[in-house]
Amino acid sequence: MSARLRKRGAVWIIHALLAIWLVISLLPPVMLIAASLNRTALFRSPMDLLTFRDFTLENFTQAFTRGDFWFFFTNSVIISASAVVITLVVCVPLAYGLTKISGRARAAVSFGVLAMRFIPYVVLALPLFLIFVNLGLSGSRTGLLLAHLSIHIPFATWMLVGFFDTVPQELEEAGIVDGCNPWHLFWHVSLPVVRSGVIALAILVFIISWNEYLFALFLAGNSAQPLTVGITRFLGGAEAGAEYGVIAAYAVLVIAPVILFALTANRYIVSGMTAGAVKG
Repeated sequence: MSARLRKRGAVWIIHALLAIWLVISLLPPVMLIAASLNRTALFRSPMDLLTFRDFTLENFTQAFTRGDFWFFFTNSVIISASAVVITLVVCVPLAYGLTKISGRARAAVSFGVLAMRFIPYVVLALPLFLIFVNLGLSGSRTGLLLAHLSIHIPFATWMLVGFFDTVPQELEEAGIVDGCNPWHLFWHVSLPVVRSGVIALAILVFIISWNEYLFALFLAGNSAQPLTVGITRFLGGAEAGAEYGVIAAYAVLVIAPVILFALTANRYIVSGMTAGAVKG
């Protein structure tokens, strides 16, 4: 009986800790939404914010009008969507090819592809800026897109190699027996098996590009700035204070599409991440 009570007590403790963790995790986004709906978000106590005192939608109006939301939104969509398409076009065949190389050659090529992942992004910002200035790409969407690809291609290749490694060798051997050439073997046999992983990777690449700030701050000109940089216009300066309510509203508008997108595609993310976890 005492063992049963101890077990039940342990379960209650675990549930209590999980409840505390859930509250701590949900508090920042809830506070952000509450601040976006308050006229003087900075000077309100947490309880005042959570009870929605001094409620207003003016912060969202200011974010759309003074914040040029649709301009920055368009840049974010173009850069993020382009990054997804180019990353998949380059990395899917590259990763498939790496799985067909064996021994030291595969290790050397894989290390070369992943070498960019070992370097902090802040170290790359200045060299990329100097390169883009000399190529005439400084401050353009193309330059910012190329900077994003320097992040995505090593990461995507590494993920996709794991996915293609799960394709049973017997399946490809059966395709060869049926007369498949290398292209048909890739397109009709191997790629459908890892489709969920490719979709999950596309979603992750889109989210990373959408949320990226460092390269956008250093490399994007006035005509190429995404939403993550657009929000900084409400930070104020030495004379004008930061408009915290408008910043909160802008932040809600920035993260809302990503959250909705992630919730919609959640099943692809889960299935894709588990697809490369074990070798089939």
